[in-house]
Amino acid sequence: MLLLLPLCLYGRAQETPEQTVPFWGRQEAYLADQTERALSLVDSMLRSDPPSAGAPSLVRRAALALLDGVLHDTRLDGSAVLARFMDARMRGVEEGLARPLAEGLEIWKLYNDGFIVRSPSATVAFDLYRGPASGEERLIADERMRALVDRCDILFLSHDHPDHVDPAVVGMFAAAGKPIVAPTAVLPGDGRVTHIREEEVAERSFRVAGGVLRVRILPGHQSELDNNIHAVTTPEGFTVVHTGDQYHRGDLAWLCSAADLLPRVDVLLVNCWANSLVETVEGFAPQLVLTGHENELGHTIDHRESYWTSRLKLEALLRPGSLMTWGECFRYR
Repeated sequence: MLLLLPLCLYGRAQETPEQTVPFWGRQEAYLADQTERALSLVDSMLRSDPPSAGAPSLVRRAALALLDGVLHDTRLDGSAVLARFMDARMRGVEEGLARPLAEGLEIWKLYNDGFIVRSPSATVAFDLYRGPASGEERLIADERMRALVDRCDILFLSHDHPDHVDPAVVGMFAAAGKPIVAPTAVLPGDGRVTHIREEEVAERSFRVAGGVLRVRILPGHQSELDNNIHAVTTPEGFTVVHTGDQYHRGDLAWLCSAADLLPRVDVLLVNCWANSLVETVEGFAPQLVLTGHENELGHTIDHRESYWTSRLKLEALLRPGSLMTWGECFRYR
């Protein structure tokens, strides 16, 4: 059974018309105010119609399309309005992780390809990244990210790209004495990191406060770069797979039978632009598919993978999927 959690709150204070009009001669103020209002509307629409494992409603599709429009406006990269929106989203994740969880899984989607997966006994982080910098500030503030790290037990890093390996986040996990697992090319020589990369499936166990995580690590690639695919089984027996930036046609032969190498996959966290997505998903045979990596700021417009294109890809899959945005939570049972 699949259940859902509500979004965090985001909104604007009441204003009088005199505070907002006219905008003649104030183009930047107009853009900022319009964006703020659009994001507030997006948040309200999404809270009223959270993600499901079926086809999204017209309201939800419209909300994500509006969000695509905002996030594809490159003039807003590094803006305070996007930082406020993200902070509200991440505050919702922080509050959600503080609530008790008695059963099932919570899968929280953060920025880019970052996810936090929580069971009653373990909280697992994948590829957490604060986002691009604007001056000395990041899209996700250090204080907010540190609060999220405090709720996690372990961090898995897929490959050596800066939008997946954030040294500050690694430092937060290390300072708290929490395990960090990555391929050998990630922060080589850093004794705080457990480096694992084998040409066959590697099997490891990691003890967390609530029990033991069983982990299988598949040797994937992004082009020629090593990209570990982590399959993590919680003490309750749920298995979640995070593919990182898997993208290499030479791996497709074994990816199409990846399920033979793993326990039953409950949730597949897959990069939305993975090649041969239908075949790859079928290879893992998951019960649920969630995509990541949409709307990466700093990319050119044509390479900011949109929610609407991910929706079309999910519709082509043979298995249940859900399209989520930053700060949303899917509850799986």
